[in-house]
Order: sequence, then structure tokens, then C-alpha cells
Amino acid sequence: MQQGKSFTPEEIKTIGSMPMNFVLGKERSGTTLLQLMLNAHSNIIAPPESRFIILLYFRYRNTRTWTEKVISNLCSDLFREGLFRNFWGIDKRELQSILMASKDVLNFPLVCKIVFRLSSPQKQEAHLFFDKNPLYYYFLPELNMLFPEAKYIHLVRDYRANLVSHRRVFTVKKGTDIAYRWMKVNMLIEEAKKQSPEKYFTLTYESLVTNPAGRSEEICAFLNLPYDLNMVENHQSGMYSSFNSNTNKGFLKVHQNVFKPINPKHINDWEEKLSPEELTSIEAVAGKFGEATYGYKPKGSVEMKQKKQSVSLMMDLKYRTIKALYHTALANSWLYYKIKQYVWRNF
Repeated sequence: MQQGKSFTPEEIKTIGSMPMNFVLGKERSGTTLLQLMLNAHSNIIAPPESRFIILLYFRYRNTRTWTEKVISNLCSDLFREGLFRNFWGIDKRELQSILMASKDVLNFPLVCKIVFRLSSPQKQEAHLFFDKNPLYYYFLPELNMLFPEAKYIHLVRDYRANLVSHRRVFTVKKGTDIAYRWMKVNMLIEEAKKQSPEKYFTLTYESLVTNPAGRSEEICAFLNLPYDLNMVENHQSGMYSSFNSNTNKGFLKVHQNVFKPINPKHINDWEEKLSPEELTSIEAVAGKFGEATYGYKPKGSVEMKQKKQSVSLMMDLKYRTIKALYHTALANSWLYYKIKQYVWRNF
């Protein structure tokens, strides 16, 4: 497809047949690095993070008749989402024109795929799409309903390193809260795996950065794609131009490491940055699950190993509140944007 032109019916059919896939993982687990590695593959389109699929899902999932007004409203809703508007580089009028030209065959999953295809018009050999959004672990039933063909790469990072990474970027007072949320969201994903284990590929962040070539080969085999050396030798080639030109201090603080070569030397930095007391407390919360499920062995005191998992009612309430709030807010976009504007811009 050339810019300014519409997709042909054959191209629309091809786009509709391209699988949508997802990277899942707790925030600060290396999902952006994995996304860039995937996007460096010549057969994969993995655009910058945007939550538009779920933000628009609740309004447009059942749309059957795609009139000019409906398409105009969808495009307005789509470009309201800041991550999409600022990082995807798609022309709103061009998108609206393409959707109008294909309105008789549209459905919401196809609309999403057309948007993804437009994000990388230069990738003529692309066979599939990837969306990376950590919070999508809350919406796995919705994603399965929209994209029954989807596969999921589940990236897990040691909960102790995850806490230290959170603290580098955000204000975190209680490490036990982060450890508990790490455990609960990974439990959500593990439960989903039981329904369709063949659709999931699980890897740890530690194994990815220690053996990027080997793990990338396994990922490609899972996706039925040939291995692309570019994923490891030049993962920065998957970097979006909107990333390279971004000089915002907050953005650079969050994503500074993805601009660097893949390096495993910091994976155990948490051992020096967590006090013995805090290490004992967070291992008491997530240690049993982390070791049994992913092999993360506790390193705390002997007392910790004899201590039962301790979860306060307040810790669980915080997690349940956050989970419910995301479900409520993303189903009511006006509330979502109000929260981002007036309460918590990182929501």
C-alpha cells in the first residue's frame, strides 16, 4: 500500500487473516525490550504501546453497520488516546478514508488490524501483529473473544528485581504491595494458560537477557516464523522514530535501558538494594509462588523460610481496588481520561 491510497479488497482480506498476538507481563518486567526485539523481526509488526484496543472495545465491539458517522467517532476516540496520538505516526484523515472505503466488510477486530498495519507500511513481509500492554492481563477474556487466533508471550521478571525497577521510576513506599501485585497478576495469567496452554509461551526476563539468541529462536519457533538475527544483533532497529526523537525526561527515565545493548549484568542488583528486613517481608508474600512457578529461590533469613505467606487485608484490598478501577475506567473512557488528567497521570 502507498501512502494516500486505500487498501485493495485483497489487501484487506490479507490484513484480516494476519494473527493479532500479545506480550503479557507485570509492569517493569522487560516487556518493552521484548516488544522492540519482536518489532526488529521482518515478519512482525509490534507498534508502540497503546491501550486503544480495550479502550474502544466496550463501545465498538458489537458494531455491525459502519457508517461515516461511526467511523468518524471511532477515529476521534482513537486519537484521543495520548500514547497512540503521540507515538504511532498515523494520519487521521488517511485512516478515516481507508476505513470508509472498506466499511462494508469492517468489524472491530479488523479495524484494529488495519490500524496496526498502517503503523508500519514499510514492512511488506509482515505476517503477524503484536500488542504489548502490561495491564492487558486484566482483560484476557476480552482479548480471546476478539482474537481467538491470538498467541501470548508471557514475560516474567524476578519479583525482587521488579520491585527495584519500580522504585527507579515510581514512588513506592511498601515493597510488599508490589510483590503481592506481581504474584496476583502472574496468577491471573497462569489461570488463563490452563484453558489454552498451547497459546502461551513463558520465559523469564533473566533468561532473555542472558541468552537472547536462544530464547529468540524459541519465540520464533512458537510463532512459526524463521529466526531473524536482527532481533538480537540489532534490536534497536525495532525502535520507533517517535522513541528516538523523544527527549522528555520522564520518558527517558522509564525507557532508558532499551536504548542500550542487551546486558544481563544487572539482573541481581536487587541483592544490594533491598535490606534484609524488606527482603524477608517480600519473600514472605511472593516467595512460595515465585519459587514453585518460576524457580526464583528465596534468599532471605532462615526465619522467612519458616514463615507462612503473610498477606494483610489492606494489601489485598489495594490490589482488588486497582483491578476493579481499570475494568471500570477502560469500559467508560470519560472516566479513564478524567483519572489520567486529575488524579493519576500514570493510570
